[in-house]
This record gives sequence, C-alpha cells and structure tokens, in this order.
Amino acid sequence: MERIPADPALEAQPNFESVAYRGWLNALMDGGETREGAIAQMTEGWRLERQERIDRWQQQVEEDAREAQERADRERAEKEAEEQEEQREAEKKKPKINDFDAETPVADVIIPRPSQYAIQKIKNMEYVELWYFSPDGCREAAVTTRSTSDADDAFGFAKVEGIVALKTIASFKASHKALHDHDLSWRQFDLAKTSFLIHIEKNGWPEKHQQALALFFTLITNHEHRMRPRGEKTLLRYAGFVRREWHDRLAQNQGFNIGIFNNALYNTLSDDVWETERDESLRMLQN
Repeated sequence: MERIPADPALEAQPNFESVAYRGWLNALMDGGETREGAIAQMTEGWRLERQERIDRWQQQVEEDAREAQERADRERAEKEAEEQEEQREAEKKKPKINDFDAETPVADVIIPRPSQYAIQKIKNMEYVELWYFSPDGCREAAVTTRSTSDADDAFGFAKVEGIVALKTIASFKASHKALHDHDLSWRQFDLAKTSFLIHIEKNGWPEKHQQALALFFTLITNHEHRMRPRGEKTLLRYAGFVRREWHDRLAQNQGFNIGIFNNALYNTLSDDVWETERDESLRMLQN
C-alpha cells in the first residue's frame, strides 16, 4: 500500500466554490442538483475520502511505531548482551579509581548542578519540575546550599522500596520558588530540558525512556506552531501536562510513548489558551 506522506487530519476543507472545482460543481448541477446540494455532496465525498485516509494514516503510524519498537528492542537486546560481556571483562581488570587523559582539560561548559531534592527525584526516576534544572533553579540551589549547609547535612527517615532508610533532609525539600513547566519562559524551558536530559543519562535512566524524552523535547522545540501567536504558550502547556501524565501512567504500569506527538490534545490545549486569553481581555474591557 502506498504510504501517506502527511497526516490527513491536518488538511483544511477545500473551497468547492472555487475555480478549481467549478467543473465538478457544474456537472452535479447539470445532473439536477441545486448549488447547495451539489456543494454538500462534494463536501461529504471529500469528508469520507479524507476519513479513509485518516484511518490508513493511523494504521501506518501504528505499523511504523511497532516496527521501530521491534527494531529498537532487537538493537537494545544486542547492545545489552555486548555491554554485559564487556562489563564482565572490565570487572576483571577494573582499578580502584579510573584513569584519566593527561592531555584533556575540563570541558568548556559545566552543566550547573540542581538542588539535592531534584537530583534525588532523578535518582528515584520520579517526576520533577524542569524549573530545578533551569539557570534560576540551579542558582537558587547554590544559594540555598551555601546558606543551609549545616542543616542539609542532617538526616531524616524515608521509605525506599519498602525499607525505612536515612536520607539527607535536603533531599526532601522542594523549593517554594519552583514553577510548573507551563509557567516557564521558553528560554527557561529550552535550557532546563537540556540539563534534565543530561542528568537522567548520568543517573542511568533506561535508554528507551531517555530516547522517548529526547524525541518529546525535540518535537516541542521544533514544532511548526512555535512562531504562531500563542504557539509557545500552548507548546509549554502541552509539554508540562504530557510529561506529568507520562510519569503518573508509568507509576500505574500504564505507560505510553511520550515521543509520539498527540495533535488532537495539542489542538484542545490551543483552544483552551485562546479562550483563556479572550476571557481575560473581556474582563479587562469590562473593568
């Protein structure tokens, strides 16, 4: 079956009264249809044909996703087998401290360190707001660490995988300055997601999850609607809501692929943003 190059659901209905469709319209009217009836018939025909292509598109997307997943699973299994073998060999020769390249200096850029609270969330593979990884969040973490270093060294009890354990108090403390993802500026979001991806890699998140999140952020930051009015605001709202929902569903063992962009949800959020701005404008006019 021939592949469909683009999502038919994004197609706008043609103007059947335009010159391009005049021949078809006239032919229907010559057959006894009224102008309105002919246009309605043309519209219905287009709608049915479009729906058929939408169904085929969805089937194509699902098949592509399944094939990609199967390919990724095979590659991951092969890679894991190779890594396990390499790890077994490395363990035999592993020194007490790793070597370093005497010719290599420190990197030009050092990723700022987020708060202990955010790092603990990452280690536990739990949801945490992106604000903690933004320059503002890391700056606040550095100031707080300097001013409360003695208190942060204190310990408290926490349940970890069903076992009560001692953890530093700092790892419990959320910042009162933290923002929801959809309240970040676009620049804060863009910088924070890069730091976030680096930290989940450092803390050994599964490769599958890392790739899905990387694709998720790429689709957000490169979305064609970004330059439209309310585009960035809608994309930030989509990013915040979807990433939170992803973590909630994972906790319920109902995980979905966050790397697949849901246009229907995006359109709903876009309408919500527009309606909110309209209502605010109306209230301002009334005042």
